[in-house]
Amino acid sequence: MGKDIPRGLEKIRTGEQIQIPTFTNVAAATAAGVTAAKFPRRIIHLSAGGTGAVACLAISDGTNWKQVAIGANAI
Repeated sequence: MGKDIPRGLEKIRTGEQIQIPTFTNVAAATAAGVTAAKFPRRIIHLSAGGTGAVACLAISDGTNWKQVAIGANAI
């Protein structure tokens, strides 16, 4: 494995599965110490944190978690 490639990028290069941390909602992530300010540019999965309490991804902008809706099934 490449010595100069960070482990996370090495996983992508070799096709290994990437697992995103899952929380019920932003409040649960915050309670676990995962705040937008502490983890800028982090992606997390919210199992019931989106609009209408549906699953979504959230990306930290360094201040807030920004919701990214999960769309239709991929085909």
